Amino acid sequence: MIIKILGALDIIAGILFWLFGVFGIGKGLLLILGLFLIVKGIIFIIGFSFASVLDIIFGAVIIASSSFHFPIFVTIIVSLFLIQKGILSLIS
Repeated sequence: MIIKILGALDIIAGILFWLFGVFGIGKGLLLILGLFLIVKGIIFIIGFSFASVLDIIFGAVIIASSSFHFPIFVTIIVSLFLIQKGILSLIS
C-alpha cells in the first residue's frame, strides 16, 4: 500500500514540475514535493537502488528550479521519469 502512495506522489510531483517548468505555477507545493523526493531517496538508498539516487538528484533539481531557470528538456526528462516511475509503482 505504501508503494502505491509513494507512486501516486511521484506522479503528482512529475505533473506539477512540468506545470511549473512550462507555465510557472505551483511553486509552493513543488518545493514540498522536491523535499519529499530527497527524503524518500535517502531512506531507500539503503537498498542500493539506482532509482533512489535519481530521486535525490531530481529532488534537488526540482528545488533548484524555484531559483534558477532550467531548459525545457530538463523539465521534460525529470517529469517523464517521475511519471513513469509512479505508474510502475501503481502497477506492481
